[in-house]
Amino acid sequence: MAASSGSARKAYLWIIVVAVALFLALSAAWYYLAAQLDARAEATIAAAAADGVEIGCPNRTVVGYPFRLGLRCDAVTIDPRGEGLRLTAGALRTAAQIYQPNRVVSELDSPLIVDAPEAPPLDIRWQLAQASASFWTEGLDRFSLVAEAPDVALAQPAASRLPLVASEHLELHVRRREADLDLALSNRGIRVVAPDVPSLPVFDASLDTTIAGAADWLNGYAGGTAREAMAGREATLRALTIDLGEAGADLSGAFRFDDEGRLSGDFELAVTDPQRIAALVAEALPQLASVANSIAAAVGFIGRQENGRTVIGLNVRDGDVSAGVIPLGEIPPLE
Repeated sequence: MAASSGSARKAYLWIIVVAVALFLALSAAWYYLAAQLDARAEATIAAAAADGVEIGCPNRTVVGYPFRLGLRCDAVTIDPRGEGLRLTAGALRTAAQIYQPNRVVSELDSPLIVDAPEAPPLDIRWQLAQASASFWTEGLDRFSLVAEAPDVALAQPAASRLPLVASEHLELHVRRREADLDLALSNRGIRVVAPDVPSLPVFDASLDTTIAGAADWLNGYAGGTAREAMAGREATLRALTIDLGEAGADLSGAFRFDDEGRLSGDFELAVTDPQRIAALVAEALPQLASVANSIAAAVGFIGRQENGRTVIGLNVRDGDVSAGVIPLGEIPPLE
């Protein structure tokens, strides 16, 4: 009996020794990785400064001990020298599980102030903004952003704001799929409240598309215009949706842009209450008003009925839109 009790005490002792050893090893690993993370952040800020971009992260601290690893800053500033652009946001918190360091979750506090040359400053706010990023051998593999109650306004003197647009819930998801880039965007409860803009109903909008050969954008888009980015690229539009409840539109198809930014493609448009959708498009994008009104008229004339919606095929060649042999207008090229 005494021998049995002695064996049990030795077993418990070994368990305690192993637990303490594991704890010490975990602590040593965490502090080593924390030092590496802080050094990497410092090197990244220095490299950006060498390229002319000042990044501010006051009171930078490594947090998360013992099972998470992340950075915390009291604020974030990005200031590309000589360009007149400055971004200023609230506190930043990032974290990665120590057993899954390639997936980073972050949270940024409101507001984001965007000062750009020759434009009034933007004041962007939200209730909660969270992002996640996953990295693999080729760099950033996927990225997601979720924002609750985003609100965009013009910053005014004396700390006042001039509201422009707000919504209930915004999500953005992008991922690498071999050489292509998948992109999905949804925005629910959009309210356009800008002054001197016609009153628009509250609506939802979403986009689901794949851009061929654009996966490297995840490693850092080099900038330039939309025309330069999309020149010669093919893409698949699975759905571009506008939903006003009783009225809605869903556009899908394959398309491409040429070097001059002109659109070509074959699309299918499914619409409920086309006149109301055309009015919304015309108010939101005046440059497309004539095309939207022509399509609404054509939908009622030659469209077919499917599941309570009117469906029409649209052909676009170098920006010229037609429904079969019926010309409908022209889409301006990308700028």
